Amino acid sequence: MTGNPDTVYRTSFQGKDAAMAHMDRPNRAVVIDETGARRTLAAGEAAFEALAAGGRPLFLGLGPDPGVAVALAGGQPADWLECPAFEAAMGPDWLARLPAGWKRLTPGDLTPGRVRAARVIFYRQNSRLFPSFWGPVLARLQLALLPGPDRAARSPGVILPRPAKGLLEPEIARALTVLGRPALDIAPEACPAALAALLSRQTPSALLSINGAGLDDEGISAALLAEAGVPLAIWFVDNPFHVLGRFRGGFWKRALLAVTDDSFIEPLRRLGAARTLHLPLGASAHFFAAAPTPELADGAVFVGRSAFAGRDAFFAGCRLPDGLTDTARAMVAAGGRPDYFWWAEKLGLGALWPGKAGRAAGLGAETASLALRAGALAAVAEAMPLVVYGDEGWRELLPEGVSLFPPVDYYGTLPGLYAGGGVTLNATSLLLPRGLTQRHFDVWAAGGCLVTDATPGLDLFPAALTAPVSYAAPGQAGKLAANLLAQPQRRADLAASWREAIAAGHRYEHRLAALFARLSDDF
Repeated sequence: MTGNPDTVYRTSFQGKDAAMAHMDRPNRAVVIDETGARRTLAAGEAAFEALAAGGRPLFLGLGPDPGVAVALAGGQPADWLECPAFEAAMGPDWLARLPAGWKRLTPGDLTPGRVRAARVIFYRQNSRLFPSFWGPVLARLQLALLPGPDRAARSPGVILPRPAKGLLEPEIARALTVLGRPALDIAPEACPAALAALLSRQTPSALLSINGAGLDDEGISAALLAEAGVPLAIWFVDNPFHVLGRFRGGFWKRALLAVTDDSFIEPLRRLGAARTLHLPLGASAHFFAAAPTPELADGAVFVGRSAFAGRDAFFAGCRLPDGLTDTARAMVAAGGRPDYFWWAEKLGLGALWPGKAGRAAGLGAETASLALRAGALAAVAEAMPLVVYGDEGWRELLPEGVSLFPPVDYYGTLPGLYAGGGVTLNATSLLLPRGLTQRHFDVWAAGGCLVTDATPGLDLFPAALTAPVSYAAPGQAGKLAANLLAQPQRRADLAASWREAIAAGHRYEHRLAALFARLSDDF
């Protein structure tokens, strides 16, 4: 946590521990943290840091040995605040070292005036151990120490934490502007400090986080929003449990959780999510103006990676039984869908949060998805010329004769490929059991024709549109694509009907309007 350098600073306390070696402190004290994990507690002065330079010491957490805090106070009387769960874990004699004049505070006592006048000293592990308690405390502290009014003026803008290479954020920012809610960009890696600085200047109408961007693991960013009265919406465009696995506290349960795949709604509710919304992906506006790329009309196009970026690191430590992997691949070949929840059940994972146990199911679903994509590509390659735009990982997976080109830019070359291809192939990731991809919207918006697997998520659209373009087993993709390619008028009629349906109800303006309507109902 950082802020204005004139009012907030961080200082580690070191060097005096040797002089305090005579003190009887529990160097290996442990607690069970908020997630149920056993944690060893850091001890000594280095376990604390100063967050503000003022007068009377104010301790946010006393650590395993309150005698260390007494030494850090330098003989001065002090105020202190402690998490009840931490205090209970330390036992009845824990506070014996505190002088009689020290004053216990509650979170409600942390007024801006008191905070600004204090020398605030923080026990470092607090926010990792009990983030639901300390997140709001740190949020109040951070906002109090930054310059600006106690409650900044309202604005219609929406905070959009935007990664440098985010795919959808530029389109979402454009759609926000159309809706009269201009995007307020913020770098996710700079949060929560940058968020606090923004909130000290204005009170936006909401923060929209795509896949958890801008939200720190301990929930301080979420607590800052709550303290400032700004609603939080998290839109999971990918598998929610791949995102939630890094969160240590349950702050996300109080946000509006939008999911592109409605099969996640009930599992999230069982974990305590208070507000959920099915919000599928949509068509990006620039695809409606696509100009066809030449020399692709007589064949098929596929644009996509053989694995998502950082896949191996993300799944490090996950292992799958060989027999279960073989079973899943056989299911895929026969038209089955061994999706994320299938893997979670077969692996006996139980609760998917807290922790990262759900990643094992993710690895299984990703492995089965690759079998689906590779099988469909091979079938199409047998039936017609196929051009693939993707990473080098495809070279070992594609049949000979398939043309492989480097990845293309979503906002540059891609619309023309969709518009120019005879057909575009899709295979939906089994990480999303009822999900849809951007291709389900963008290909039709560009005037192209999509051949897709029969993901249950297709029930978003009329069956009259989906039935002619969907295959169940990957081996069927080639025949389906060839039949469509051989009937140009039928293909053109389908493309026109799809494009009309997408334009009428499946743009990102439609999605965001639904999101903010729900936020207005909830707040």
